[in-house]
Amino acid sequence: MRKSKKVAVAMLSVSLLGSVWMTPIEGLTNVQATGQASIIEETFDQLSNGQLPAGWKLVEGDAKVVDGKLVLTSTATSKPTRVVIPVEQSSGNYVFEADMTFQSVVEDSRWASLMYRVQPNSYPYYQSAMRRGTSSLNGVEFAIRNESNKWVVPDANFYHENMAFGKTYRVKVIASGNRVQQFINDELIIDTDQATAWTKGDVGFQASGSTVEFDHVKLSEYNESLPPLEKTTAFLPKEATTNIVNAPTIISQGATEEGVSSALLPVAFKNGEWTVDGVSLTEKLTSIKGAFIPVIHVEEAANLEGLAGVIKETQTQDVQIVSSNPSVLKELRSIVKTARGALLYSKSSLNKQDLARFVRQMNDSGAKVAVLPEKHANAKNVHYLHSRAISVWGIGADDVKGAHTLIHAGVDAVMTTKPAAPIEALSQYPENTLAQRPIVAAHRGVPSITPENTMVSYRKAYELGADLIETDLHMTKDGKVVVMHDYTVDRTTNGTGAVKELTLEQIRALDAGVKFGPEFAGEKVPTFEEFLAEFKGKDVVLLVELKADGLEKQVMNEIEAAGMIDHVLLQSFNSNHIRTIRELNREVGTGYLYSSAVPSTTDQRLQKAQQMMQYGASMNASLNASYGSLSPEFIQYMRQRGFLNMHWTFRAEEPFGDALEAGVIGPITDYVQWLTDAPIRLEIPKKKVKLQVGKSTTIKAKSLVNYREAKTEKLPTTLFVKDGETKVTINGETIQANEPGTVYVFAKHTFDMVGKQWNIVSEPIEVTITE
Repeated sequence: MRKSKKVAVAMLSVSLLGSVWMTPIEGLTNVQATGQASIIEETFDQLSNGQLPAGWKLVEGDAKVVDGKLVLTSTATSKPTRVVIPVEQSSGNYVFEADMTFQSVVEDSRWASLMYRVQPNSYPYYQSAMRRGTSSLNGVEFAIRNESNKWVVPDANFYHENMAFGKTYRVKVIASGNRVQQFINDELIIDTDQATAWTKGDVGFQASGSTVEFDHVKLSEYNESLPPLEKTTAFLPKEATTNIVNAPTIISQGATEEGVSSALLPVAFKNGEWTVDGVSLTEKLTSIKGAFIPVIHVEEAANLEGLAGVIKETQTQDVQIVSSNPSVLKELRSIVKTARGALLYSKSSLNKQDLARFVRQMNDSGAKVAVLPEKHANAKNVHYLHSRAISVWGIGADDVKGAHTLIHAGVDAVMTTKPAAPIEALSQYPENTLAQRPIVAAHRGVPSITPENTMVSYRKAYELGADLIETDLHMTKDGKVVVMHDYTVDRTTNGTGAVKELTLEQIRALDAGVKFGPEFAGEKVPTFEEFLAEFKGKDVVLLVELKADGLEKQVMNEIEAAGMIDHVLLQSFNSNHIRTIRELNREVGTGYLYSSAVPSTTDQRLQKAQQMMQYGASMNASLNASYGSLSPEFIQYMRQRGFLNMHWTFRAEEPFGDALEAGVIGPITDYVQWLTDAPIRLEIPKKKVKLQVGKSTTIKAKSLVNYREAKTEKLPTTLFVKDGETKVTINGETIQANEPGTVYVFAKHTFDMVGKQWNIVSEPIEVTITE
């Protein structure tokens, strides 16, 4: 071991993140104070091949210097390699860092690590373990090798990319008392307070199922104290009181009042500083932290690195970036990878071709939110975007009537300079109100009444009004993409065998309907091309799951060849599939499928929501979790932050109804027919009525029954007004004028759906009463 002279290293000292689930922010400023004494510095340049530095101990495995690098080789998980570096004089509070490069791995889940506070017998110890597949949810771990020589992993998180072979990363651990921070390329990945058992010890390296090289090793005393770790930095702003299910959240500039969830911060670069209305952005972000969600509106393309720097330096993890310029959004999202994107539509007209183009721009630039001016935020446009897993924020609501207009369009957020208007509007609805019916995805078609994943099932789903049709893909032995959920054909056909071991001809010879019922005999296993062709030109979105590795390129080729980019969403349980899709074509929307247990405490549920939000944002993928993974906190957290997710698979009415009451907007179900007859929205014949005192009028509302057709039907409705209103008397569908003034009257239809009673409410009718 070579001990250097003490070196004073000048670093910025900044406040630290307060949650175990950290937003990985590229280039995050190091938390290392001035005057740290260097204990070890090693570059291996003076060592011959095959050696280790003096005093360094090879505990097990194969480690040696090769061409100026320390190379650890582990050919299997059962054959790890460990090197321990003695630390002669240290408080145990130190910064341990090195350059690390993966040369090879047995598989992507294999890892290398920095060990620290290693005890005399080479265990117990702590380590910062990094898988080659660091982009998985447990890609980076705070791990403990305990006194029983067993692994315990209290904390894990992800890095925004997999560690590439041959690419060097700077990895680092700061240990201070029970507090530990783990970094990759200065991104703070894990922040924990669970290093309580051992306060001192040696350091070292480990490889498991990998060959990895280390260089520029440095160990420095850390004389500062990391502040106590807060329970969580995740929070839910208090929202306006309302009875609307999945009501829009409120975003306002200069937000200060209760009921507003997000603060709109229009930024400008002036005199070398990013400001909001003349106040530094740093000050603004600091002042609202933990109270309001920051929504940064930026149009200037200059000095975006500086803007990203402010976000990093203030440790602003929970942030939305809004711009009408896709390139600005794309650049900022490339720097702050877990910031969420929102694209503002700024053109005067918006037809269906414009919408398709806008969605492609959103996906390419990394946006999950469409921001629309009030004139474009109508129900038809909102439904188009919702069907593509895109949230919609509507700008306007300058008065209560304008707020009602946006509410009934089905927007997910109202952006306004007058938040009192939507707060008042939201308070005026009866219990269990739906502004519009949720969008619904038909899971493998309609397998409750037809054989799953067959063309007859998909056609039935379309006939029943599904907004999306979900399917699953595999590849045959001869490289053809077919529709099949299972890895074998055994369950759903009259054949046997793995899909990947059968040719297309063999699979097409099977009967995919007869097991469901004799009336479906002769149904074939569809090809993906056949599935695409069936719905080309039809008003439906195809939600396509990649079930196996290696499908991405051919699937994308077939989508592009069919001209179906605007009508397909791709999803997978494997995040690598999603990243590959993004590399092949960024204009296609994606979703990450997963299932997990619901944490037991509110703080833990918020932490989980925060982590998953960051994970989804890092891939620009919606979070398509099983409904058993959901909590009320998760649903609200996502809605407040513009994430519209699809949740699976509803096969019973009770959990389906509970999820809709909690605010789920994108259910995936085997029973799309349960929602077929539900009214989509109420339409009124006129929005303004004039009456004289003593006179009356009757209002007969109708229901839109299908998104694809301009078809309405008469339903029984009643009218209502705000409690305490005396200017009119309501009797069924009749309004009786009592005294001069203006009053808003609503039409309401009550109906049953998935075992619960719901109200669908019209836009308000403005009734003006004169003498």
